[in-house]
Amino acid sequence: MISLSLTDATGLVGVVAYIGAHFAVQVLHKSPTSNLVIALNVIGPACILISLTGAFNLASFLTQVFWLVLTVAGWWRKRTARSTAAAQFP
Repeated sequence: MISLSLTDATGLVGVVAYIGAHFAVQVLHKSPTSNLVIALNVIGPACILISLTGAFNLASFLTQVFWLVLTVAGWWRKRTARSTAAAQFP
């Protein structure tokens, strides 16, 4: 039987989150800026970054950091654009 460490299991949760986000956009036709997709795209790299504490890989670390930063930046941009639009039309 295969024994998974906590970091391995956390990494697998991250992979499921990535696949879930891709499935939501490609199959369910959710918007890439939907709250579900954004949440999954934050959970994915966060979990994989945690898993890298068990077996560090620089390329994977950089990929996950950039994915997380870009997702949060996109979410922030969407959030501020929505609040600006709401302020213009009270």
